[in-house]
Amino acid sequence: MRKRRLGRTELEVSEISFGCGGTAGLMVRGELNEQCAVIASAIERGVNIFDTSPTYGGGHSETNLGKVLRIIGATPLVGTKIDLGLGDFDNLDRAIKQSVQRSQERLNRDRLDILYLHSRVGRQRDLPGRVLSVDDVIGHGGVADVMKELQRKGVVGAIGFTGLGHTESVIEVLESDRFDLFQMYYNLLNPSAVEPTVAAWRAQDYGGMARWPPKGTSALSVFGPWLRALSAMTEDFTASRKRIPRWRARRGRCRSSEGAVFRQYAQQGESMAAFALRFALSAQSIDTVLVGISERSHLDEAIAAAKAGPLEQNLLQALAERFRELYEMA
Repeated sequence: MRKRRLGRTELEVSEISFGCGGTAGLMVRGELNEQCAVIASAIERGVNIFDTSPTYGGGHSETNLGKVLRIIGATPLVGTKIDLGLGDFDNLDRAIKQSVQRSQERLNRDRLDILYLHSRVGRQRDLPGRVLSVDDVIGHGGVADVMKELQRKGVVGAIGFTGLGHTESVIEVLESDRFDLFQMYYNLLNPSAVEPTVAAWRAQDYGGMARWPPKGTSALSVFGPWLRALSAMTEDFTASRKRIPRWRARRGRCRSSEGAVFRQYAQQGESMAAFALRFALSAQSIDTVLVGISERSHLDEAIAAAKAGPLEQNLLQALAERFRELYEMA
């Protein structure tokens, strides 16, 4: 497994990150024996970074990950999150520190390798919608200040945030240079965090945020390509999920029609999930691709895709031209 330096940290991470989210299901609803076997296999094959959150399965993801790592005797890098809601701004410092303490207890770790702000960033605060304003994040006494204090005390290593929400607001947070790295939404169906869009673009435009800040001091991990765009392009979308909610399955089937136009570009016998993962690995500004793992076959496919390497430059160019054709004809 190839390694890349993560953001402006000193961490060397595998180009595949193991996602422990609720949509993937393994670390929330899987059996302990299966969890142990899949994670042990991932670590043995070079995956050294795992992504979880206290919101994944109401804390079950963190608890199960901590239990599995203790059973198999492994100490990979683990990133978890804070997600702020109603009441938390009554005492922001206490809310964040309590969340971190609970994550430490569930993960059985005194120090968290990476701590992300998982709330979205918008023009104004909307706590029921999990949205914070820019000032909430980077203003005096805001989230970034509290996270930085935890970092100075050695409670957490790197600090980052999830680059979702209002695009211009996210970029404003990036430009503040307060974080070591961020997770961005980037995949074959929406590459706008890296590539410029066309005039008729209908999805959210992430504004090429991969290039921010201009000095390149904060860097990136890609957010959710597997369980969003990648799996949406497979014909058996619901077949290999841990009891995936019906509404997610319906959305996946709708998006499969979008992904179908790119099937001709995949190699013979290559799944669209693997093809789209290789697409994400092709972006030079991305340090690691976050892959939600539901079962061992997903791990096998992700590692095989990483081994196959990035897509060739002429193929990337053909995909870019196809994008322009699709939206110019829309």
